[in-house]
Amino acid sequence: MQAEITLSANKIGRKTIGRQNILSVVKLVGKFQKFIEESDWYDRLLGYEKYINRFSWAIIIASIIFFFPFCLNIFSR
Repeated sequence: MQAEITLSANKIGRKTIGRQNILSVVKLVGKFQKFIEESDWYDRLLGYEKYINRFSWAIIIASIIFFFPFCLNIFSR
């Protein structure tokens, strides 16, 4: 039978590392929330709407071209 020895210094070190990671994530979420609430991101997004629509149509057309041979093969059986 084996017993594991855990020192108090190891426990404290592990807890502080976990807390630091959690705090950085919480701060990042807070910054993102502040950006959404206080900036004019929606107005800027509307300015790029034409380019986003073109990009979306390009993705749709590329996927149609890519999957067309597979669909043709399935329906020709």
